[in-house]
Amino acid sequence: MIATDELVKRVRRLLNEAEEDTRLSLLSEDTRSIGEHIKRVLPQAVALVQKNKAPGTGNVNPKSLDAGSTVIVDCGDGTGQLVLPEDFVSLVSLRLHGWKRPCLQLHAEGSAEALAQHNIHTRAGVCRPVCAEGVNADGSRSIMLSPLPAVPRVDHFVYEAAFDSAKGLAGCDSILADAVTYYCAALVYSVFERQDQVNAFISLATLLCNGKSIERR
Repeated sequence: MIATDELVKRVRRLLNEAEEDTRLSLLSEDTRSIGEHIKRVLPQAVALVQKNKAPGTGNVNPKSLDAGSTVIVDCGDGTGQLVLPEDFVSLVSLRLHGWKRPCLQLHAEGSAEALAQHNIHTRAGVCRPVCAEGVNADGSRSIMLSPLPAVPRVDHFVYEAAFDSAKGLAGCDSILADAVTYYCAALVYSVFERQDQVNAFISLATLLCNGKSIERR
């Protein structure tokens, strides 16, 4: 886990190095509040890495849901629904007891894969279960689970969560952690309308999201 204060220090370091290279400085009154600017955009920076990282590069801020407290609702058509946590961003792995393998992909609501689960002849089996996005009657986000075992119980449920400054950044390797700091630096510079630095940091963050390490200064 990387504490939020540590992430702020890393972003500050990047900003200071960039200022030394360009022989420019941020306004003094803005410099005093730079830490607050960084903290404000850190959740967005984490979300950008979660969205843009290449497949197979790892997870960013993964979180495991307590299987024992997870409630699955039987929809009566061979599928079930599980309400998503409020901080859910993307699925890492979900498996029910009775499934032969976990779901590693969350299909979009209304997709061909999702619609097929409402037909007994096209529904997925325990060897290749399907998870799809859904919405409950109360409007809350959920996952449609197919097929639904006779006794539905969650074996494990791991997902990438939105960034919480009180908890810091978890489960992230050094390359993706660097991507977060570079995206964050880009977002800070966008506040000050420094597009040249924004573009430079986004280019470096993109390389990191693709698993390519960059030379540290």
